[in-house]
Amino acid sequence: MAVRFEPLSLKTLPDVVCCPGGLEVAGKRFLGDLSETVAWREKMMDLGMSGLVAYDESGPRGFAEYMPAESASVPIVAPGVAILMCYHWAGTDPEAPEHLERERALIERVIEEVRGTFSGLATQGWDVPTHFPIPLLERLGFREVARAGTIALMWHPFSNEAEVPRFSEPTYVPRNLASEGLLEIDAAFSVRCPYGISSEARLSETIATHLQRDRIRLTIHHIDTREDALALAVPPFDWSWVFMNGEEVSLFEFPGERLAVEIGRRIDALS
Repeated sequence: MAVRFEPLSLKTLPDVVCCPGGLEVAGKRFLGDLSETVAWREKMMDLGMSGLVAYDESGPRGFAEYMPAESASVPIVAPGVAILMCYHWAGTDPEAPEHLERERALIERVIEEVRGTFSGLATQGWDVPTHFPIPLLERLGFREVARAGTIALMWHPFSNEAEVPRFSEPTYVPRNLASEGLLEIDAAFSVRCPYGISSEARLSETIATHLQRDRIRLTIHHIDTREDALALAVPPFDWSWVFMNGEEVSLFEFPGERLAVEIGRRIDALS
């Protein structure tokens, strides 16, 4: 299967598979306004974000995005370094060999694009096989230089003199209102991702209709700029997180009605 690559531009932006009409979101039910994924990318391109969009005979299939660390909306401190923001190949099982090989090819092209302009390439790696998998990055020459829970800071230097990136200092402490008999839900999302947009809308809707909503305090933040990322830096140093009375929670572990049930369980435990 032949794959064609085009530079990320205003012309190819609509072909990013995570934007409205893209293969990643096609046929799935999302809440919220997914057009925000396009608006966010337009703003980031003004700040130096570049990348590529991949096509096969069926149409747009994948993309990879990177930008200077000094303007990247991630809590990573890395002067002179490019940050691999996101990459994805859609339309296959995330653990399928084809999926991983296509993503490998995307990242290889990014490495060659940024070499000579930046001192290295840094990104987040996750302890999951389906997205940002650490083993894939290691095979491409990245090494782990910091760790916060399930998220690793991965580093691919282009010279021995390159300064090693680091996570920014924690600057935000999620609140815990257990002593008041309340459940504080501190959450941060980004409009860069359709799943983040949908998760925010789902969480807000779940709380608005919850039978015990009078005992819930919801604080929602957005991590869409460099300033946001540094002001809301909290382990595990991701661009999306949820804490319930100071304990990190993954919304993906509570699909459907299970989220409302889990919120109720935590409130009952306060009594």
